[in-house]
Amino acid sequence: MEYQDHIFQLYMHKLSGELSPEEEAGIERKLEEDPAFREAWEALASDARSKKTAVYVKAVVPDEGLTEMRQRRPQKRTIRSWAPYAAAAVLLGAGIWLAARLYAPQQPGISAKNAVAPVPGVSLTLANGKTVHFHPDSSAQTVALDQATLRSDNGQLNYESRDTTVTVLNVPAGGNYRLTLSDGTEVWLNASSRLHFPFNFGSRAREVTVDGEAYFKVAKETDRPFIVHTRQANVQVLGTSFNVNTYTPGNDKTALVEGSVLLQARNGRQLRLEPGQQAESTGSALHAAPFDADEVLSWMKGIEYYHRTSVPELMEEASRFYGLPFEAASGKFSGVQVTGLMDRTRLQEFLNDLAITTGGTVDYDGQTVKVH
Repeated sequence: MEYQDHIFQLYMHKLSGELSPEEEAGIERKLEEDPAFREAWEALASDARSKKTAVYVKAVVPDEGLTEMRQRRPQKRTIRSWAPYAAAAVLLGAGIWLAARLYAPQQPGISAKNAVAPVPGVSLTLANGKTVHFHPDSSAQTVALDQATLRSDNGQLNYESRDTTVTVLNVPAGGNYRLTLSDGTEVWLNASSRLHFPFNFGSRAREVTVDGEAYFKVAKETDRPFIVHTRQANVQVLGTSFNVNTYTPGNDKTALVEGSVLLQARNGRQLRLEPGQQAESTGSALHAAPFDADEVLSWMKGIEYYHRTSVPELMEEASRFYGLPFEAASGKFSGVQVTGLMDRTRLQEFLNDLAITTGGTVDYDGQTVKVH
């Protein structure tokens, strides 16, 4: 199996034009000298010709395919370089997946090239209703208010204030942002997220409210617990690191990286998490299970994994992630589920994946992405 995988990888690299002259010469020698290599190579060539696109059909369990994708993804190479292994997967019937599809030199079904996602700014809504907007780029910006001085620089907010009234930080679709609270707690906010917080916590419990997704690295203070409010539960900590996700209505998720947290549902039920556990809060119910930190926290690096996701659900996630409206033709992709990833810096590659994986046509006019 490893030998066949090696041949497959070489063939995919040949079709994508990524082989060096030395590798090309090595393949020619193997074709002449190794009958098994030649048979496998010719089978791949025949399959590619019959489909008129470089797609390799591989029967894998969906979660294993996603794990393989993450493990093989290099840190400093483009998606194009690892796409031959597992850039996208389409669920077919009883667990048969189209995995490891190739980027062909000429991609069908794409109406735009060199697509780049917009970089949005963030805003801060004060208790008096005034809104402060921060630049979408990384340039430094200082805003002096009556009771606070705000400094935004390189996607991060710092401030000085004794004001205890609640302020709302708004991160729009396609963005992410970081801030340091008055107690030293660090907060990372994902796209389409809001954090309600006071500039200064005062002498009582430190309380904030999250709508969307946020990662907290809480400063430890034994006399002032830190409490995160969500729609479904309250999360109480002293000093720890955890992720809160409230994107899905009626289902909040809290993933504990280190330390300890105590969740309390609206009906009073409590659940204490250990590191490596993620709790789901659904109304009055609380459930805990292990979680994959690489998948749950990847958004902080500008990566979003999706697996066994319907096309309409993927359109919603992509709209939030890239800050662009994504629309799919009604009813056309019924029953189609996909696995892969989105990279915020590589919109074009995602659009290519979308066309190949769904078998549809992707139109992008610079404002809206339509899949039909």
